[in-house]
This record gives sequence, C-alpha cells and structure tokens, in this order.
Amino acid sequence: MIRLDRTPLYGSVVALALTGIALLLSLLLRSHLEPGFFLLFEVAVWVSAWYYGLMAGLLAAGASTVALAAVYAVAGGAMTVVATRSGTFLLIATLIAWATASWRQSRRVLASTLASIGDGVVVTDKNGRVTLLNPVAQGLTGWTEEEAFHKPVEDVLQLFNERTRETVENPLVRALQDRAVVSAGEDSLLISRSGTETPVEHSAAPVRGTSGEVRGAILVFRDTRKRRQFEEQSVHAQKMEAMARLAGSVSGDFNNMLTVITGYSELLRGEIPMGTGARKYIDEIAYAGERAAAVTRHLLAFSRGTSMDARVVDLNQVLSRMEPMLRRLLGQNIELLILPAPGLGRVRVDAAQMEQVIVNLATNARDAMPGGGKLVLETANVDVDETAAKRLGATPGEYVMLAVSDTGVGIPAEMRSRVFEPFFTTKAPGKGSGLGLAAAYGSVTQAGGKITVYSQPDCGSIFEVYLPRCGAPAELAPRAASKGSETILLVDDEEGVRKLCSAVLETNGYTVLAAAGGPAAIAAYEKNAHKVDLLLTDIVMSEMSGFELGRKLAERTPSLKILYMSGYRENIVDKPEILFLSKPFTPDALLQKVREVLDATAQ
Repeated sequence: MIRLDRTPLYGSVVALALTGIALLLSLLLRSHLEPGFFLLFEVAVWVSAWYYGLMAGLLAAGASTVALAAVYAVAGGAMTVVATRSGTFLLIATLIAWATASWRQSRRVLASTLASIGDGVVVTDKNGRVTLLNPVAQGLTGWTEEEAFHKPVEDVLQLFNERTRETVENPLVRALQDRAVVSAGEDSLLISRSGTETPVEHSAAPVRGTSGEVRGAILVFRDTRKRRQFEEQSVHAQKMEAMARLAGSVSGDFNNMLTVITGYSELLRGEIPMGTGARKYIDEIAYAGERAAAVTRHLLAFSRGTSMDARVVDLNQVLSRMEPMLRRLLGQNIELLILPAPGLGRVRVDAAQMEQVIVNLATNARDAMPGGGKLVLETANVDVDETAAKRLGATPGEYVMLAVSDTGVGIPAEMRSRVFEPFFTTKAPGKGSGLGLAAAYGSVTQAGGKITVYSQPDCGSIFEVYLPRCGAPAELAPRAASKGSETILLVDDEEGVRKLCSAVLETNGYTVLAAAGGPAAIAAYEKNAHKVDLLLTDIVMSEMSGFELGRKLAERTPSLKILYMSGYRENIVDKPEILFLSKPFTPDALLQKVREVLDATAQ
C-alpha cells in the first residue's frame, strides 16, 4: 500500500494547507504580529521543506507570497510597496526552503550512511551524553536510539579488558577529556544490556566545530568475532599443511620398515599354534606394528595425497560390523546405542579410514566419560541447503550424516576450536597422542566431507560427520586370497620388503624374479619377457622410479600388467588409472591385490 504522507501530491496538499492556516492565523492575530505579519508564513515554508523536501517548500513559498500580496493589496497599499514586500518575502522564503531542504537531505544521507556501514557508531555531545546510535551499535549494545538518547555514554557503552576482566575507561569520555584520538586493539570486550559479551576493537575522536572548539565525540567500533574465527581457521589450515609435509617426508621409509615387521609377524602367526608362549609374543609384535601403521595413517590423513582406497560403502553395514569391537572398546560402564537410518544413502570412502574415524570418535567419547555414560551412533540422510552449507563450509547437496554423541564432560568453549589440531589434547601426559580427532578430520576432509563439533561443559559432545551421498550400490568386499602359478617381476630397492614379498608370493605358488632397482629389472625382463605376467614395483627408488620402469617395459610389451606399491600415495593422486598397493600391507593384502590384477588380465 502506498503511503500518501511521502508522495509529492500529499506534500503539495500539506504545503497549501499550512499556507492557508498561516493566512488564517495571521488575519486573526494581525494586531499582535505587526510588523512581523509574514512570520507565520515563513514557519509554513520551513515545515513544508523539512518534512516534504524542496518542492513542497517552494510551493509553500509561492502560495504564501500570493497570500501576502493579496492581504497587502486589500489593505490599500501601493502597488510598488506590495511588489517590494512580496518580492522580498519570496526571496527570503525561497532561501529558507532551500537551506532547510538541503540540511534535511544531508542529515538523511548521513543517517543512511551510518545505517549501512558494518561498524557500530556512537556520537555524544560535549557533555558525554549520547546523541546518535546507528543500527549496528544498537544491536551490539542492546539499546535503541530513543532509549539511549541523552543518557551518559558510560551507561550505554560498557567495556572491559578481555584478559583481566577489569573495566576499561570509556574511550568517548577520554577523547573529550584529552581532546585527541583514542584507539584500542582487540583486548576490549563490550558487554551489552542483556549481558552478552562481544570482542571489539574501537577508535574514538573528538568532534570539532568550524572554530576548533570540541562539540562532542564519535566512537567507531567493530565486532571482531568473524575475523578471529577466520584467523583461527587459517592458522589451523597452515598447521595441517605443515603436518602433511612432515608426514610425506618420513612415511616412505617408515612404511617400508612396517611392511617387513607386520609381514613377517603374520607369516610367523601361521606357523606357530595358538595358545603357546611364542604365539603370544608374535601377536604382540603384530599388534604393535598395526598401531604404528595407524599412527602413520593418522599423519598421512592430513594430506590430500594420503593413500586412499575409495569404495562405495553403506555406513550402516560398517557400524554393524564394528559393533562387537566397539562394545569391547567402550567397556561395561558405557552404554552403546546404534541408530541406523532406514534407506541410508551410500558414500564413497576408504572403508578402513572410515572405521578408524569411528574408533577415534568412540575412544574420545569413552575418555570423556570416566564414570560411565552413554554413546549414541546415528546415521541419517540430510539435504544441506545454502544456509547450512555456509555454516559447514561445504557445497549444498545431498549428504549422509553420522552423528556420534556422548554424555561426557564436554569441551570448554576456548578449546572447541582446537580439538582437530594435531597433537592437541586435554588428556594427562601419556594418555593421548592428540592425533585421534586430527586424523578423523583429515580422513573426512579427504573423502570430500565435513566434520563439526557441538559441545558444552558437563553437557556432553556431538560430533557430526557429513559425507557426500552417491547413488551407486555398495561394492562387494574383496575376495579371499588365493594361490597362483604366474611369474611376477618384483622390484624394490628395500631389501627387507623385497625378501618378504618374494617369500609370500613363492609360498603361494608364484614364480618370482626379484630385482633391487630399475636397471636390474630391465636386464631380468629382457631374459624372461616371454613368461613375466606381472610387474610389481615400488614407486620411489634411487636409480630409476617405478613409473619410469613401468613406462619402459610397457613400451616393449603393451599388454604387461603393472602393480605399483609405495608408502605414500602423493605421486599417484592425479593418476586414477594406476593400480596401487599401499604400504604397509599384510601378506593377505598383497596376495589379494596381485590376484585381483592377474584375474582382471584373464578377463
């Protein structure tokens, strides 16, 4: 609906009405107004220009001039006198209309500017009383402009030192006293009328008149919460990148050693009967190797180049398989409740990494409930709209959500932003590595997902994992390892890995031609090219890389199948066509992958 009080037509009507009222009052009070008979007409011009702008003011000026001329003419004044008086009034009235409308317009522009900026603005008079509060300042202080008008600025603007919690001298009062600019960094905390605390940075300055006298002061302050959050996220990303570089530099050699340790321990497991003392020792060695491999995976999870065997999986099935192990992990004092959503969508993830994410979150929850409690694992299909996507830092779309909630001690607000940092832990020395949640963050991020945390002290915590939903059906688990009779050219410059792989493959019926590097492998291939079915080679070697070796042999025999292996997958992230086996691996994993490649050849 159109508001008539702001239309030009209504302004014209008001201007003429005010002129008519001024004429009537002037005639009634003429004896009291002489010689200022025209004053009421000037008031009509000023009011019209103030509320309805220049055009209404000029209309009132013109109508008032006509009315005055008529009054003077009826009174018997000479035409020259009537014309002089009317012309003089018209000039004065026009100036009043123009000056009033211009001043009013400038105030409207100033008010619009102050309302549109993102900083809070407070203005006081020379006595320190509030004269203006823009909308941002009203929102942060909890005071409306009408409520704050002419109140002492100390009542409206309450500032404290964020670290010491001591009251900060009001910058507006100080600016008036010192007659100078007063600035403060990010240690100030603004307490609103309702008690809400907001970190701010501010600057105050005196407002001076044309002759230099102080007429008041102005304060501009800014909410720094979003900037702090951005800076924390930036620092967090830099830490993650540093950890990725560290992991990449050490993972290759470390995983070679772990491959030998875990491989031979698995072979010994098969030779020594269960229940014997020696078997217990072997089990402990194997378990230690698995834990060391998990630490390496945790470090590599901070990098986009980490080894990832992505498959389409059903999280409900993952949770179902893990339930017995999770119950043993949590113990008898913690109740485990799994709530799988019916019709849950599929996700493309590394199943082993996803299981590790769940174990890390469950372990973190267990440690937060030393006296017992309840752990709930729940899945759901969620549609993330643009608003939720901005909050998550994700792309709008369809996701599968895994929520892990506990009834533990919760996480203090000052620590929530750091829980995903590597090596950050609130546990006692020796009780936690600080890698569990950081590894979960890396694995989820690598899978294209997001992980968030909601927590309050003494109210428990909720970790939510969002993974992009895909429409493909879940892939079948790999088949059990089987023996073979093919010939494999094995190339690795690490002697321990080379001997282990040879022993595993030869024990299961394969013929192995072992070489310590690229040149030796080429020489062996030239003698046995007619019977080599598969090239199994490490990627990073001193004399010749595995990629270069594979390219040279493939030029000679295009049908040759090649399986690469490495302790770090950085070199093949952008090569999805590469067949790859990640170190450290168990003998079963080696046999499964070799059989998979050879069977694909047969097909």
